[in-house]
Amino acid sequence: MPSPTPHRAPCRARVCGKRAGGVMAISTQAVRRALPGRFTTVEPQYVILVGGLGLILALLVIAPLVILLFYSLWSVGPADPGGSFTLENYRKTFLSSTTYELLFNTAAFGLGSVAIGLVFGVTLAWIVERTNAPLRNFAFVVAIITAGIPPILYAMTWVFLLNPRTGVFNIPFTQWMGWREGIFDPHTLGTLIVVESFRLTPTIFLMTVGLFRSMDPALEEAASASGANTFTTMRRVTLPVMLPGLLGVTIFVGTATIGIFEIPAILGMPEGIHVFATRIYLATSQVPRDYGLATSLGTIAAAIGIVGIFYYHRVTRIQQKFATITGKGYRPRRIDLGGFRKWAGAAIIGYFFLMVVLPAVVLIYASTQPFFRPPSIMAFQSANLDAYRLIFKQEAFWIGLKNSLILIAVVPASTILLSAIVSWIVVRSKARGRGLLDTLAFVPFTAPSIVFGLAFLLIAFWVDWIPIYGTIWLIALVHLARFLAYGTRATNGAMFQLHKELEEAGSVSGVGWLTVFWRITLRLLVPSLVAGWLWVAIHSGRELSMALLLTTRDNQILSIVTWGAWENGRIDEATAFGVVLMALMTTIVIVARFVTLRLTREHG
Repeated sequence: MPSPTPHRAPCRARVCGKRAGGVMAISTQAVRRALPGRFTTVEPQYVILVGGLGLILALLVIAPLVILLFYSLWSVGPADPGGSFTLENYRKTFLSSTTYELLFNTAAFGLGSVAIGLVFGVTLAWIVERTNAPLRNFAFVVAIITAGIPPILYAMTWVFLLNPRTGVFNIPFTQWMGWREGIFDPHTLGTLIVVESFRLTPTIFLMTVGLFRSMDPALEEAASASGANTFTTMRRVTLPVMLPGLLGVTIFVGTATIGIFEIPAILGMPEGIHVFATRIYLATSQVPRDYGLATSLGTIAAAIGIVGIFYYHRVTRIQQKFATITGKGYRPRRIDLGGFRKWAGAAIIGYFFLMVVLPAVVLIYASTQPFFRPPSIMAFQSANLDAYRLIFKQEAFWIGLKNSLILIAVVPASTILLSAIVSWIVVRSKARGRGLLDTLAFVPFTAPSIVFGLAFLLIAFWVDWIPIYGTIWLIALVHLARFLAYGTRATNGAMFQLHKELEEAGSVSGVGWLTVFWRITLRLLVPSLVAGWLWVAIHSGRELSMALLLTTRDNQILSIVTWGAWENGRIDEATAFGVVLMALMTTIVIVARFVTLRLTREHG
């Protein structure tokens, strides 16, 4: 880390860093006096910064999970007096047959959706990176746009498409063949798996594109020269070399599916098909609330997540041994698809239709109908905008919009700034404890989102002397803690790519390390930081499961308002809320993407 001594600093740097330098100087003197003799050689600024960050991360990450574990071992809930240590919550959980049904459903849902998603995502990544298919860049645009579609809206779309009586896909059976119900049903475990696999495809595509891009095509050329066809080369050469990377993607995405709430809630709960996330929600939303069941299930889900992330880190370390790009002769090679080229382009267009056009068209159509019915001349003639007029008159809509905009304004900026500071310590310094900081920042990913929301709910009850429950700031806090894991992964990668010569030049000129970080490092990282801001903004604006357990009348957000309308059977209002939410997310994606491209050109 650069020296913090600001001797002979340029005037502008001294002025900019004067206030921070003064505060740091006072803190440094206090810490130096407090340090034991054997630590006097340690830079006190490092102790202040690393210790302060460690304390912040511990409060954001460790404390909620400890409280979650505590209440899983306590006989009463946070709102009840008294209580004692007990294992009764776990005894009831493990002796209940429902728990093992939850484990089966969660495992089948996660493994099945990841397996199908891998087929679609890897195939699409291969088409984009290894072939001469048309519209390759368009596939990236679709993946980014898809990120802006909230999962709850995607689930609602498939209810409209697959409803046995009114579903669009069942029209040939109900209207043309006169059947009472069609063959498709949205409320089955198989449907949950397929729909989630579609939703995971863009994520898997973006993660595996990098694997194809970093693989030396000379291996595939050698296979082709030996007479192997394209399919054999992919099966015998490409996939085996990529196996560690694909295994890492599988574990990472599979661990994330443990906490998926929206798809199982919309498609599974109506028919009693539950996974961990939906059962935890029911335990905390029923009267009386069953915190013992919720915390024990949450602890089990978090433990499964920790095991998954442990193996993910092991696999990513092994993956380095399979590196095939060196400094000599690397060049990209694209396979000529010949007559299949147009079919590859059609597959990309179909991907765009399935992930973007279909949800948008179905939701807009449903929002113009008083009740959903298959498209027909009569339905289009009776279409109206009454649902939009109704929601714009509701106070809940404006409260939700205001709070969603607050989250989008506050959470991404706070998350990326904190992530950049943590990454700077982890990557640039040799301070003791930097590895612990990196671990703490990644811990939130091990717990499903709804478990993290439950943990912060318990924290809010625990520290009831701080009036944070029922405010938007509690939701912002849990978003900050949760998305820090993603933020630090992005900023760590960007920091590794940034050579430290410019920072060293600033240090040699006498500029303090705080000023170096603020005026040099952050400015060079702007394109990466904006990309990270976009990711966090999208997920914070569309997130449902964490906020669901923390919401009250005054801190509800648009996704919560949409869920409430859907759960109460106000389908037209729910879809109108959804269209507004989707428009908001799409606008953020387009604007941020434009800003990112512009900044990249300016810094490139």
